This record gives sequence, structure tokens and C-alpha cells, in this order.
Amino acid sequence: MATTKISATKSTSRAINYAEKRAEEKSGLNCDIDYAKSAFKASREVYGKTDGNQGHVIIQSFKPGEVTPEQCNALGLELAEKIAPDHQVAIYTHSDTDHVHNHIVINAINLETGKKFNNNKQALKDVRQANDVVCRHHGLSIPNNQAEMRYTQAEQNLIDKGKSSWKNDIRLAVDETQATDMESFQEQLRPKGIIVERVTDKTITYRHIEADKKVRGSKLGDIYDKGGITHGFETEKQRRRRKYESKSTTPERTPTDQSTHRQSRTTLNWSSFDQSTQALFNERKRRERAERAEREAREQDDRARAARAKQIESEPTISKRTKGFDLEL
Repeated sequence: MATTKISATKSTSRAINYAEKRAEEKSGLNCDIDYAKSAFKASREVYGKTDGNQGHVIIQSFKPGEVTPEQCNALGLELAEKIAPDHQVAIYTHSDTDHVHNHIVINAINLETGKKFNNNKQALKDVRQANDVVCRHHGLSIPNNQAEMRYTQAEQNLIDKGKSSWKNDIRLAVDETQATDMESFQEQLRPKGIIVERVTDKTITYRHIEADKKVRGSKLGDIYDKGGITHGFETEKQRRRRKYESKSTTPERTPTDQSTHRQSRTTLNWSSFDQSTQALFNERKRRERAERAEREAREQDDRARAARAKQIESEPTISKRTKGFDLEL
């Protein structure tokens, strides 16, 4: 399952610096990926669009075990070609969390028209629809809903105008953490201007220092609430364990292996990609069928026990008076 979210950035250089240093795979659309920052800047200067938002960042995240980092990057490039074919785009793939994901940095300037990329409510819908098309084409699952994230009307209005919100700053900060416990989680949030105001058995409250506002995690979305954060700790522990175990058997990738320069559409072997993806898809479906059968069996047993208990309760009892005691026969 691939999910997407989009946000504006005042500095594409900062966005690229963050994404590049942790990238396992990278590629570029309409630019040389190794010179993306300077290329982005040059295009903005040519058209005199150096103020305001310099670009936009899309996070494209996949279900654990669904794609490899190389496949993930190729899918990110394909998405970029659909939503921003005339823009310069840099795609960086991270595998440092359980969900392999892309940071897709889009330069705001359209190379053909000189106009800026319009990041609004419709753009978000277009990105999600294009992402669904890409995933369906390669036999990947798509999300049934976006319950993992919640936006208020006021926040949605800001997004429609291409502006960022303090709540989304919190979401992005949480997304970038790699914590395994609450203490390290709070330490990683502080440099990003976010503090954990309060933690209970079931809830967590964040405070945005600059905006001086606080919000419960449940208001941001399920994955930002206490349960989602705790699950994230366990996921990070498992990821680190797998990475440690694989180091002894997997040779390190060289820098030349990590960088794939693309000026246009990917030239990966899509036939091989489809076969690999289909195998993963079939295995996931098999597990889902087994889990569904097990769940239905449990539910059937529960119904049978409930019916038996109800039957026993409804059966008449015969009492016999014996020496002052009631005996049930």
C-alpha cells in the first residue's frame, strides 16, 4: 500500500540536503541528480521566481515488504513523470524505517511556462490519484482511506492556499524520527522545534514551540497518537535488528551503486520488476486469506459458545427442598 502527502518548502536546498544524506537510491527528472540544487536555483533565477515557496516535497511511502529500494525509487520517478513532467524533480529513497519511502523534491518552476507548481487541494487529489494509477499498474495495493492522517477545515484551507501549517510541521517532525522509546523520541523532536507536552497511558500531546500551540496526537491522525507512536518504536527496533542481521551476509553498496542518473523515464527491467512485485503481491494475498480464514473460524467458535451459554441460561432448573437447602437438579 502506497500513501502520499505533499508539503511546500521555502528552501529546496534544505529539503535535498536532508533527503540526500540518507538516500539508498536516487534519480532525477529533467536534471542531473548530483547537481539538483544548483539546477533548481538556476531555473528559478531564469524566470525571476526566487521568492516564496521554492518547491514542494512529496513523501511516497510503501507497505513493509512490498517493494525494494530500487523499485521504490523507480515508482517515485514514474509518479514524478505523471504529476510534474515539465518540472525538475529529485527522487531520494530511504529504507531506514520499516516503510521504504521516497522524498520527491519538486522545483516550483515549470520549465515550459515559467509558472509555479500549484500546491492546493486539487493537487493533493491529483497526486493521490496518480499514485494509485502507478500502484495498480504494477500490481501493488492502494489505501482504502486516509484515516491515518486528519486535517481540520482551517488546516485544509491553508493547504489549499499552498501554505504550511504548524500541525503539519509536527507530522513531518514525527515522520523523520527513528526512536525506539519515548525518551529518544522526545530528544529527536526538540531540535525540530517540537516538544512532547504530556503523555498518558493512551494519549500524547505535542507543542509547536514557534507557534506556541499544542495538539493531541489523535487530532493529527492515528499514527501520531500514543498507540501509533508505540507501534513505531517496535517497528524501528525490528528494522534495526534486521539491518544488523543482514550486514553479515550482504556486501556494502558502493557510491556508484547508490546513484542512478536519469534524465527521463526509467530504463529498469519492468518485466523483472513486475514478476518480483507479483510474487510479493501473491504472498501478501495468501497471508491475508489465511488470516481471514483464521479470523472467521474464531468468530464462528465465539458464536457457538455464545449460543451454548444462552441455551444453558434458558434451561429450566428444578429445585428440591431438602433440610432447609435448595438443591438444583
